[in-house]
Amino acid sequence: MKIGIDIDDTMADTFDYLMPYIADFFDVDIKYLKDNNISYSNLPKEMKERELEFAKKYYDKVIAGTPFKPKVAEYIDKIRELGHEIIVITARDKTLYTDEYKTTIEELKNNNIHYDKLICNFDKAKACKNEKIDLFIDDSIANCNKVNELGIETILFSSKGNINNKINLYRIDSWKDIYKFIKEKRSLDMILYTTKQ
Repeated sequence: MKIGIDIDDTMADTFDYLMPYIADFFDVDIKYLKDNNISYSNLPKEMKERELEFAKKYYDKVIAGTPFKPKVAEYIDKIRELGHEIIVITARDKTLYTDEYKTTIEELKNNNIHYDKLICNFDKAKACKNEKIDLFIDDSIANCNKVNELGIETILFSSKGNINNKINLYRIDSWKDIYKFIKEKRSLDMILYTTKQ
């Protein structure tokens, strides 16, 4: 399979990592951000309006240092060992970064993420279609819905930005469970393939 995977709040703990910068820039308390489960997908209007300004000030400087979720690199390597391709698809472009590819490659390298291709594009559904993605993993409900509409299987990775939403998407909470899902799917596909022969 070709597996498309998001970075921010799917592989990486990006929003938590950025919280001190967000609190400083928007002059809010970190406790406010945590207590209200603030994330990319539910930024208050006054923050959303200045999001680009925030990105221009910090992303080039700090994103490459973002810590990734525990064992994500290990599980992505295991998924690749099963024979799957990993296509990293992230919503990054020149409006947010001086060089979105350079920063993202450095971030992935810093976290030992091995992948087959990197795509920086806000239109993830289009990227999935162009790359003939079989399975897409993201924490964004909107992205998963758009990709799902193309007939591509999706996994919504649980994050604080989506945890309280009741949705019709298949949801997984950990990279261990994603690996288990993909491994079991591969086994089932092999059985189905063998029985068709």
